[in-house]
Amino acid sequence: MRWSVLLFCFLITVATSFPSRAEVTVAAVVPKSGDYEQQGTELLKGIQKAIDELNQDGGILGKKVALLPIDDQCNNSIAISTAQMISILKDKNIRLVVGPYCANSFDQVADIYANAHIFQIIPTAINYTQAKTIKKGLIKMLGYTNQEARDFFAFYNKKFAGHKVAVISKTDDSESMEEADAIIKEFQQHGKSILVKLYTYDMTNRNYDKLASMVVSDGYQIAFLLGTSKNIRKMARSLKDIQEDFILFTNKYSATQEYFDYLDHLADGTYFMELRGHTDDPDFAETLVKLRLSGFEIDGLSIYGYSAVKLWAQLVKKAKSFDYNKLSTAVNDKTIRTEFGNRMFHNGAPKVSEPYAIFKYQDEQYEKVY
Repeated sequence: MRWSVLLFCFLITVATSFPSRAEVTVAAVVPKSGDYEQQGTELLKGIQKAIDELNQDGGILGKKVALLPIDDQCNNSIAISTAQMISILKDKNIRLVVGPYCANSFDQVADIYANAHIFQIIPTAINYTQAKTIKKGLIKMLGYTNQEARDFFAFYNKKFAGHKVAVISKTDDSESMEEADAIIKEFQQHGKSILVKLYTYDMTNRNYDKLASMVVSDGYQIAFLLGTSKNIRKMARSLKDIQEDFILFTNKYSATQEYFDYLDHLADGTYFMELRGHTDDPDFAETLVKLRLSGFEIDGLSIYGYSAVKLWAQLVKKAKSFDYNKLSTAVNDKTIRTEFGNRMFHNGAPKVSEPYAIFKYQDEQYEKVY
């Protein structure tokens, strides 16, 4: 009954805001509520900006572009139902799905879009289990999250070699656990498995103070924090309350603004890992300058939502068609100009994953250290 009601509400929403046949629709499947609301908001902001630019230039192939934002709440069941709903509207000019942001039963969702011949672009890095999913019209725009583990280890080995690292993760979050596993494997591959250990919030029934005491008493000096923004900020605070100079690493997109509000001055010294959109990387320079001159300040994941739509628009123009098969042919085994530089894609994935940068936060400023 619940999903029947959701389906009815979804169809009513679409019916009352549907584009004309002179338009094509981009569906943005992002979390607009829950633990990952900020990430979804940032992605949606960038997607909308790209669509606005396309429409200001007359659209694509003479058609205006409409946006259909859908909240999947980073929930597996909702993600599958959302994909099923979108797929039955394939004759209504939904030509692109951007998302989902979370893993969300990735194989099943990708299957649904592929069978419906709806082009799909994943706008952020994905984990290495998802990487095994190859579909004709599926683009994994940035590559894989295990690149974060590689870049973390490279920086650790340069600056903190010999320090013991606690990787703290959330048991019921598959993406966090896969990232934790990737970090541990990096240490193992370099013969340093004795210096890393996995902890989970469930070990102490999410008693963060107790877990922090365990980590510190075990002799660990560095923690890489994974999980939701709530997990990360509470764990960081507990560790800092015990040992103010404890060294913390986390992903900037997971920490969110609440991290700084919750920790206040204790946030100083935190190392944040993020994709390179905030840096003045030469490949990004043209895009960043153009957006800032138009009054659009890049924040968080906005650049990747923006880049996903722009990549699709380029493929449409290159193929001179919105056709699923022609777009799939246009992307593979060819050099494609993206908003972050030229890229070669194979089986819908870049030949080289996007690198991560590391910033140290101090006195309300970020210093790039890697």
